[in-house]
Amino acid sequence: MRVAILVTFALSYVGITARRLRWLPVGRPAMALIGATVCVALGAWAGAPFLGVDEALKAVELHTLSLLLGMMVVAAGLGEAGFFAWATRWLSKRVTSRAGLLWAVTLGCGVLSAALVNDAVCLLATPLVVQLAKTARAQVKPFLFAVAMGSNAGSALTLAGNPQNMLVGKLSGLTYRGYLGDVALPVLAALVVTAGLLHLFFRKELSVETPADDVKDETPVDRPLLIACVVGLVGAVVANLLGAPLALSALAAGTVTLIVAGLRAEKLLAMVDWSVLLFFSGLFVLVAALQRTGFPQAWVASTEGALGHGSLVLTAVLGIGSQIVSNVPLILVLEPWIRSFPDAAHAWTVTALVSTLAGNLTLLGSVANIIVLERAKEKVGFVEYAKVGVPVTLLSTGAALLLLAR
Repeated sequence: MRVAILVTFALSYVGITARRLRWLPVGRPAMALIGATVCVALGAWAGAPFLGVDEALKAVELHTLSLLLGMMVVAAGLGEAGFFAWATRWLSKRVTSRAGLLWAVTLGCGVLSAALVNDAVCLLATPLVVQLAKTARAQVKPFLFAVAMGSNAGSALTLAGNPQNMLVGKLSGLTYRGYLGDVALPVLAALVVTAGLLHLFFRKELSVETPADDVKDETPVDRPLLIACVVGLVGAVVANLLGAPLALSALAAGTVTLIVAGLRAEKLLAMVDWSVLLFFSGLFVLVAALQRTGFPQAWVASTEGALGHGSLVLTAVLGIGSQIVSNVPLILVLEPWIRSFPDAAHAWTVTALVSTLAGNLTLLGSVANIIVLERAKEKVGFVEYAKVGVPVTLLSTGAALLLLAR
């Protein structure tokens, strides 16, 4: 039975990765759910010590899912209130150079992703940034890289900035304030390095003037809803800094947003990517089933001497592994190993930082990358992306780790 569960787990991960490469027609959420169901069925049939139905339901990390849900609702509220449309109009009036716009988009998306969730920021901001680039008579592609890479890098700033950091926050016991204090300077440095390298790599494209496109998004600003979103978001950040549970703060912010939205509350809920929550639920169950087999514990014991507990080894494993099976499932699998580090708190901080910055390495390194390109309907090849992503990731991660070690 242990082998059957291991094979199911492996096939599920292959299916999840293959979907990202468009080899299979089944989506990632469906594959995670199918794999989880098969593992639970096998465990229920075999009995203890394998994972049964009750244990599977308890394995779903509701804290992480609630945090993600709350932030998605607030992000949807900001979009419905016209915040992103207003921000692009504000930028187009005050930043006249294309290079300046590139820096503003990179840094702006990074800061927003730290407060919200990088995937939600990419989903809502991409169409408006495309229009911003066209209005500035600039090529669109550099700004798409700015949205994706800026959002990925900036989201490393907080434990609420992306799904993997939310998971790290729950598994590690790190506090929101403590983590923010440790990584503030490293992440800001990584974000500046990212913006600077994008400027360098796309300097020729930024110098090319495209045909005029003066069509502007005149979406009005809904001030009551915008104020509610901002108050809820600021309140959540303050509560997190004071030590409140991250999930409770996020749900409270989302609740305020839904109440003020009134009749549009259902529209905001429809904008939430429920498939992401289903995907993570399936992953939690899959990894819990794997842990019941004893294979992860045996792997940790076998790697004590082979891999050791160095930050460089951890960085390499996270960077490469994130491209293969994605950062969230990778962290779930590596949890026993990370916990075995002598300084587990530092190891978890490195895990959150590196697994997030590694999202910029390849086209498949982060869901945010795919969201941006699909929303913009822009074709960017794997190699084309990697030519920018590899140096950006290596240099931004290197800068961040050097500052973190000080």
